[in-house]
Formats: sequence, structure tokens, C-alpha cells
Amino acid sequence: MLNRFSKIALIAAALTAFLGSSPAAALDIAVKQAWSRATPKGAKVAGGYLAIENRGIQPDRLLAASSSAAAKVEIHQMALQDGIMTMRSLDDGLTIPPDATVTLAPGGDHIMFVGLNAPFEEGQHVPVSLNFERAGKIDVNFEVGSVGAKGPRLQIASTEPAAPAASPAPVASAGEPFFTHICGTRVMANVTISPGRRGPIEVLVQIEDADEKPLAVDALSVTVSNPEKAIGPVTAAAERVTADSWRVHLTAAASGKWSLSLGIDLAKGDRVDIAAPILIE
Repeated sequence: MLNRFSKIALIAAALTAFLGSSPAAALDIAVKQAWSRATPKGAKVAGGYLAIENRGIQPDRLLAASSSAAAKVEIHQMALQDGIMTMRSLDDGLTIPPDATVTLAPGGDHIMFVGLNAPFEEGQHVPVSLNFERAGKIDVNFEVGSVGAKGPRLQIASTEPAAPAASPAPVASAGEPFFTHICGTRVMANVTISPGRRGPIEVLVQIEDADEKPLAVDALSVTVSNPEKAIGPVTAAAERVTADSWRVHLTAAASGKWSLSLGIDLAKGDRVDIAAPILIE
């Protein structure tokens, strides 16, 4: 039987091992290529993207995030259901498996800045604190690219000594979809444009209320224009796909920055218009 002093020694050893696990856990997580896109004037939300590498043998979890640039920062999961991109907040956090890298990217899981203090501008660096279950708090700077940026220009790592800039991220194929999230005071929308190149396009829209819950509306119209190329505006009525999802086919006659606006009839006599810039390759 262990005497009292042996028990104390065992407890002290266990406590030392526990306290020593925090620095090790922090070293297990590497955050890289954190970036965002410039937002139009008046925008209240922005997406954040990054890669999280877990070099350890235990899973970790991104529990929460915060930034002085926004009222709150949420972790969002994207899923494709019946051809429509849906989004929900991960209240329980995002799991980072051991010996794996989880990438948050446009059209997929991402960080959402909600209630921006000011629009994000190209070249800006947005400070963000990421809170992990095991690794604790990790501070990261999100580099802001252009409105239609496809990836980061530089590698940004906050858990290891500074290293040379990483090779540029591969440029997405022009045939890939372009995704954006449009936020209004009463209505929000997840918009997927396929393909993301000039020519005939399909616009899929999922409507949400201010609490990011699916919202059924009476009707939806989509308008696209490209003032720089003297094109449009062109408006088309969307067809309902599900209770909260709509589809419309249009033509983007030229590449470049376009404006996309949604005319949403919540009910008879109650219309909301929201808009955002989009990039067509």
C-alpha cells in the first residue's frame, strides 16, 4: 500500500505532466495562410479562410474566435444539399484530427466576421484570436486580398518562427463555382455561381433570416451588371428549388468584377434588396 508521501509524489508528478501538456499542445497546432477578401462599403460581414495543421497525436478542436475588427466571429460549416449550398454555425467547434490539416476555404467551412467595424480593404491585416480546446489561444493576422481573391498571397504562421513566404496557393480553375455570402439587416443569402467564368451561369441562392435560419419567401429576382464593361443590368426571376432555395440561369458576357443584387419578396408589399460584388473569370 502506498504511504502518504508516495501518494503526494504521484499527485505532484501527475500535476506536473498535466501542466506540461499545454505548451506541447500549443506546438502541435500550426495556423497558416489566413486570409480574407475585401468587402464593399457598408458590408457588415466577411469570410475568413485558413489552414490548420495538427502535428500531434491527439485531436484538437477550434472552439471559438474573436477579433477587434468585428462584433463577433463565428465558425461556419458549409454543406451541399440538393444542389444548394447551406451554412450553419458550429456551436461545438471544428475538430482538427491528429496528423492532419483542415483547410477553411471559399465555398466550404470558414470563419465569419459578423458586425464589421469597417469594411475590409485590400492589403489590410485583420487580427484574430483563435481559441483551441488543447492548444489554447493562438493569435493570427488575416491578410485581406481583392474582392475576388482565390487564396492568400503569403503564408502567415503564428505558432512557429518566421519562415520564408510560402509558394503562392494554386489558382482555382475558372470553371469552379464562385461563392459569396450576402448579409442584410433582415435577410441573408448564400449565393453560388456555377461555373465561375464568363458565359452562361447558374445562380443558386439560399435565403436565411437574421439568425441564419432557413427562410421561405414569396419570390426572388436576380440582377447582374458590369458597369466597367457597360453591361446590364439584366434581371431574371428565379425558380423555387426548395422552401428556402432558388435557382436562375443568366449570362455573364465578360470576365471581371460584376455586381449581383437580389430582390426578395418576403411577403406581399414587403420587399428587401441586398447586393454584393462577384468575380467572373
